[in-house]
Amino acid sequence: MARIVVIGGGITGLIAAHRLRAGWPRHEVTLLEAEARCGGHVHTVHDDGFVVEAGPNAIVARASESEPIALVHELGLESAEIAASRAAHRRFVWRRGRLRAIPSSPLSLLATDALSLAGRLRVAAEPFVRRGNSAGESVHAFAARRFGGEAADTLADAAVAGLSGGDSRELEVAAAFPALVEMEREHGSLVRALLARRSPPPRLVSLAPGMGAIVDSLLRRLGRTVRTNARVLRLAREAQGWQVFLESGERMEADAVVFATAAEQAAAPLAAFDAELASNLSAFPRAGLAVVALAFRSRDLPRPLDGYGFLVGRGENLDTLGVVWESSLFAQRAPAGHVLLRMMLGGARRPQLAELAAPELLERARRDLATTMGIAAEPLRHWIWNWPRAITQYTRGHLDRVARARARLLRHPGLELCGTSYDGISFTTAIHSAECAAARLLASPALHPPRRAPRAANGAAALPRLVPALALLKTDRCVDTSS
Repeated sequence: MARIVVIGGGITGLIAAHRLRAGWPRHEVTLLEAEARCGGHVHTVHDDGFVVEAGPNAIVARASESEPIALVHELGLESAEIAASRAAHRRFVWRRGRLRAIPSSPLSLLATDALSLAGRLRVAAEPFVRRGNSAGESVHAFAARRFGGEAADTLADAAVAGLSGGDSRELEVAAAFPALVEMEREHGSLVRALLARRSPPPRLVSLAPGMGAIVDSLLRRLGRTVRTNARVLRLAREAQGWQVFLESGERMEADAVVFATAAEQAAAPLAAFDAELASNLSAFPRAGLAVVALAFRSRDLPRPLDGYGFLVGRGENLDTLGVVWESSLFAQRAPAGHVLLRMMLGGARRPQLAELAAPELLERARRDLATTMGIAAEPLRHWIWNWPRAITQYTRGHLDRVARARARLLRHPGLELCGTSYDGISFTTAIHSAECAAARLLASPALHPPRRAPRAANGAAALPRLVPALALLKTDRCVDTSS
């Protein structure tokens, strides 16, 4: 039996602990969460018929990424699945004083007024643009090269801000959107790649009780494995394992440790025994967000909600990055006769907003809604969350930072890093990162030291228990830091 400590109770840490317990039930797994609540940004509030998400509101289900739906089914939540409405395909961007439809297909590009005629013609020429060198290229530069400067400014920049709170001119395309780079490399054109796609388009799926149901189900399964209000201050290396020092003064011994926090949060506890690794992890930048959700009567809105929502382009003089029309996306999010809107403010454009008090954020949100949607009514209720350092930014050099961190891990058997700081910021990549880290650890010599010859039979008997871990370690998608 080995003792494993998972540090961080966000969705990544919860899944890592769940997989470690399932992979070898005899192991003693303890999850330490610094705050009073687990789940991190995955948090759902139920309030008088409204289902309000503080963070992720859905899963993008792709045929090539089965982990999130497989997890939902494993947790027995398949009956709670709900699909996004057909209106979700209609998305808008606020530009030049109006909400304008974002093209959803190459053909719809010809009719959109989100771009000028010259801008649309330039996008239509994308299949004839030669391949370029994306090494070190920003998302904005990549989009401008493929689709033209107007599309990069209007659509790509707004999409990046809405997805990650980031600046498209600073994010590295190969790190933030590797699929786009791969599409260009394989097909020479993003449009041709989309036309050649054989797999079904992704589906947008959520849960009727909200995404927090996944956290609740994992917590029920983990039980007393989870400890909240347990902040880790320092990690120390010992010949036979690790010592974990808590803010409370408690000291824990472990054979292996998994950091499932943001890279920056892992830096300080690791500094005492590996200053170089800690310095590297502290260099992962993050952007803050404020989330403001507002409930209205349907009749108080000047127009019906008939889409996913809208993004806001750079230079529009708004605090808002995007607005999701939650009750249009998923009807179950609001009672009959009511609507629910959720706004994201701040990001890399205006990082100071994530630090503002709730009354100021509410005022700014209402002002932007009055400008963009003409909503002057007082909201029936509101919910506000401040996430000052919410999302890791995959700026230039991100892939090198990740490679250096993982190379440094080779010096420390039994130590793992996982989470959205490294291989993607989506809910799906958070799950995938946790599962890969758990699989690597379960197959690691740190948990299975070599036995002396008289005990060889016991080692052979243990082999069947390693099979689940080895099966989980999908070498085509997991980065194996043990090799």
